[in-house]
Amino acid sequence: MVDLRYHLASLAAVFVALAVGILLGVAISGKISDASDSASQARIADLGRQLENERGRIQSAVERGAAGENVVLSAYPVLMENRLAGKHIAVVFIGSVDTGLRPAIEQTLLDTGAGRPVRMIALDLPLDAQRFEKFLRGKKDLASYSGDDDYSDLGRDLGREFGLGGQTPLWNALSSELVLQRAPGSSATPADGVVVVRSWVPPAETAERVPPSVEATTTLVAGLLDGLQSTNKPTVGVENSDEPKVASAIPLYQQRGISSVDDLDLLYGRIALGDLLAGGEPGHYGLKDTAQAVTPVLTPVQPDQGGNS
Repeated sequence: MVDLRYHLASLAAVFVALAVGILLGVAISGKISDASDSASQARIADLGRQLENERGRIQSAVERGAAGENVVLSAYPVLMENRLAGKHIAVVFIGSVDTGLRPAIEQTLLDTGAGRPVRMIALDLPLDAQRFEKFLRGKKDLASYSGDDDYSDLGRDLGREFGLGGQTPLWNALSSELVLQRAPGSSATPADGVVVVRSWVPPAETAERVPPSVEATTTLVAGLLDGLQSTNKPTVGVENSDEPKVASAIPLYQQRGISSVDDLDLLYGRIALGDLLAGGEPGHYGLKDTAQAVTPVLTPVQPDQGGNS
């Protein structure tokens, strides 16, 4: 993790300046509600003093990184509070539940005021192509989706159903074949945003023909992401900063045109996820080479968002 530490060190000062600058800007523009004005002003002043103290004291790059993380830790609650208040966020694991990422996602939603995911589902992948094809052909309402191990159309319609909520006939019909795990929640409530985790990792490509199970699964996954994206609600793919490059899903998210966060195990990543789900600037954020920035350019939470900002 040495490279990550030095990367953090080089970026922390800029990020902290941005974070505290935003808070100061909110105070100056008078957008903080009267009910919390005194406490917010005091908190902002304290963060500003911390930043100035660190600027005068820090010498080495590693110290800058550590100090930056400490200030971000202090700023985190202010940046996240009520950012997603009243929003319904759904979570889909493309594969089994990632027990490392699930707590990070749930904590981010709690920290931003969204509460528990409105629904959470994990897919049973990879597909058994032969069995899946036989299942589709045996169902009158599903037969039109069968054929040639290309299930992109099916995936697209599943993605739309998952994001839009309401009636979900496809998910109901395919539950026995596709759903590995489902958390309690409402399938009818429209999602205001979706978090995606690709926990099934396709085998490395070779010169040989792609096995039918892999081809069928990859087309279904591509279609699912396209369907989520077509709902015009924020869709964000996430992974941790220590995800090996060969297993990283960021190239897939980039290819399908959905935003991504590559460091959800860090506060930077949680801040980025919260802002993206709130409608922040779409893109690819984090600490890896595939990221365009650490976080989006953060926007202040408006006073009427959540009723108590």
